[in-house]
Amino acid sequence: MLFAVDDDRPTLALLCDIARASGWVARGFTRLWEVRARLARGTQPALLILDDDLPDGRGGDLARELRADPRTEDMPLLICSGAAPERRVEMRGFVPVVSKPFDLEEIECFLDAAARRLHDGRRRHAALAAGR
Repeated sequence: MLFAVDDDRPTLALLCDIARASGWVARGFTRLWEVRARLARGTQPALLILDDDLPDGRGGDLARELRADPRTEDMPLLICSGAAPERRVEMRGFVPVVSKPFDLEEIECFLDAAARRLHDGRRRHAALAAGR
Protein backbone atom coordinates (compact mmCIF):
# COMPACT_ATOMS: atom_id res chain seq x y z
CA MET A 1 0.00 0.00 0.00
CA LEU A 2 1.19 3.47 -0.91
CA PHE A 3 0.06 6.67 0.81
CA ALA A 4 0.24 9.96 -1.08
CA VAL A 5 -0.38 13.30 0.64
CA ASP A 6 -1.01 16.51 -1.28
CA ASP A 7 -3.57 19.25 -0.71
CA ASP A 8 -3.80 19.91 -4.45
CA ARG A 9 -6.44 17.38 -5.46
CA PRO A 10 -5.46 17.14 -9.16
CA THR A 11 -1.82 16.47 -8.18
CA LEU A 12 -2.95 13.92 -5.60
CA ALA A 13 -5.13 12.18 -8.18
CA LEU A 14 -2.24 12.12 -10.65
CA LEU A 15 0.16 10.62 -8.10
CA CYS A 16 -2.38 7.93 -7.17
CA ASP A 17 -3.10 7.19 -10.84
CA ILE A 18 0.62 6.82 -11.61
CA ALA A 19 1.02 4.53 -8.61
CA ARG A 20 -1.95 2.36 -9.57
CA ALA A 21 -0.69 2.09 -13.15
CA SER A 22 2.59 0.81 -11.67
CA GLY A 23 0.74 -1.88 -9.69
CA TRP A 24 0.45 -0.16 -6.31
CA VAL A 25 -2.63 0.03 -4.13
CA ALA A 26 -2.76 3.78 -3.49
CA ARG A 27 -4.55 5.86 -0.87
CA GLY A 28 -4.64 9.63 -1.17
CA PHE A 29 -4.83 12.13 1.68
CA THR A 30 -5.01 15.92 1.71
CA ARG A 31 -3.86 16.46 5.30
CA LEU A 32 -0.98 15.21 7.43
CA TRP A 33 -3.24 14.49 10.41
CA GLU A 34 -4.96 11.77 8.35
CA VAL A 35 -1.66 10.00 7.74
CA ARG A 36 -0.49 10.52 11.32
CA ALA A 37 -3.73 8.91 12.54
CA ARG A 38 -3.18 5.89 10.27
CA LEU A 39 0.41 5.54 11.44
CA ALA A 40 -0.66 5.82 15.08
CA ARG A 41 -3.11 2.94 14.52
CA GLY A 42 -0.25 0.82 13.20
CA THR A 43 -0.98 1.09 9.49
CA GLN A 44 2.38 1.45 7.80
CA PRO A 45 2.45 2.00 4.05
CA ALA A 46 5.14 0.38 1.94
CA LEU A 47 5.80 3.84 0.48
CA LEU A 48 4.85 7.37 1.53
CA ILE A 49 4.83 10.31 -0.90
CA LEU A 50 4.50 13.70 0.76
CA ASP A 51 4.04 17.27 -0.33
CA ASP A 52 6.00 19.59 1.95
CA ASP A 53 3.63 22.55 2.17
CA LEU A 54 0.31 21.35 3.57
CA PRO A 55 -2.37 23.27 5.47
CA ASP A 56 -1.68 21.37 8.69
CA GLY A 57 2.10 21.12 8.57
CA ARG A 58 5.14 20.25 6.52
CA GLY A 59 5.57 16.86 4.93
CA GLY A 60 9.34 17.18 5.28
CA ASP A 61 8.95 17.50 9.04
CA LEU A 62 6.90 14.30 9.14
CA ALA A 63 9.55 12.59 6.98
CA ARG A 64 12.26 13.66 9.45
CA GLU A 65 10.18 12.26 12.35
CA LEU A 66 9.71 8.96 10.53
CA ARG A 67 13.45 8.70 9.84
CA ALA A 68 14.16 9.25 13.56
CA ASP A 69 11.75 6.50 14.68
CA PRO A 70 13.24 2.96 14.67
CA ARG A 71 9.85 1.54 13.64
CA THR A 72 9.69 3.64 10.47
CA GLU A 73 13.30 4.66 9.77
CA ASP A 74 13.48 2.36 6.72
CA MET A 75 10.08 3.27 5.26
CA PRO A 76 10.56 4.43 1.67
CA LEU A 77 9.70 8.13 1.51
CA LEU A 78 9.53 10.66 -1.29
CA ILE A 79 8.85 14.39 -1.11
CA CYS A 80 7.16 15.96 -4.15
CA SER A 81 7.22 19.66 -3.53
CA GLY A 82 7.38 23.10 -5.01
CA ALA A 83 9.18 24.29 -1.86
CA ALA A 84 11.89 26.91 -2.08
CA PRO A 85 15.27 25.59 -3.26
CA GLU A 86 16.78 26.03 0.23
CA ARG A 87 14.04 23.88 1.78
CA ARG A 88 14.45 21.20 -0.91
CA VAL A 89 18.20 21.06 -0.21
CA GLU A 90 17.50 20.73 3.53
CA MET A 91 15.06 17.85 2.98
CA ARG A 92 17.42 16.06 0.58
CA GLY A 93 19.62 15.45 3.60
CA PHE A 94 17.23 12.73 4.79
CA VAL A 95 14.73 11.96 2.01
CA PRO A 96 14.61 12.01 -1.82
CA VAL A 97 12.94 15.13 -3.19
CA VAL A 98 11.25 15.60 -6.55
CA SER A 99 10.53 19.19 -7.52
CA LYS A 100 7.12 20.27 -8.80
CA PRO A 101 6.20 20.35 -11.54
CA PHE A 102 7.54 16.82 -11.61
CA ASP A 103 8.43 14.59 -14.53
CA LEU A 104 6.13 11.55 -14.66
CA GLU A 105 9.06 9.29 -15.55
CA GLU A 106 10.91 10.38 -12.42
CA ILE A 107 7.94 9.36 -10.26
CA GLU A 108 7.54 6.08 -12.15
CA CYS A 109 11.24 5.25 -11.66
CA PHE A 110 10.97 5.90 -7.93
CA LEU A 111 7.83 3.72 -7.70
CA ASP A 112 9.54 0.92 -9.60
CA ALA A 113 12.63 1.09 -7.36
CA ALA A 114 10.47 1.05 -4.21
CA ALA A 115 8.49 -1.94 -5.53
CA ARG A 116 11.73 -3.84 -6.24
CA ARG A 117 13.02 -3.04 -2.76
CA LEU A 118 9.76 -4.23 -1.21
CA HIS A 119 9.75 -7.41 -3.30
CA ASP A 120 13.39 -8.18 -2.45
CA GLY A 121 12.72 -7.59 1.24
CA ARG A 122 9.76 -9.96 1.21
CA ARG A 123 11.81 -12.58 -0.60
CA ARG A 124 14.60 -12.29 2.01
CA HIS A 125 12.07 -12.48 4.82
CA ALA A 126 10.48 -15.63 3.33
CA ALA A 127 13.91 -17.25 2.95
CA LEU A 128 14.78 -16.47 6.57
CA ALA A 129 11.42 -17.84 7.74
CA ALA A 130 12.05 -21.02 5.78
CA GLY A 131 15.44 -21.41 7.51
CA ARG A 132 17.60 -20.82 4.47
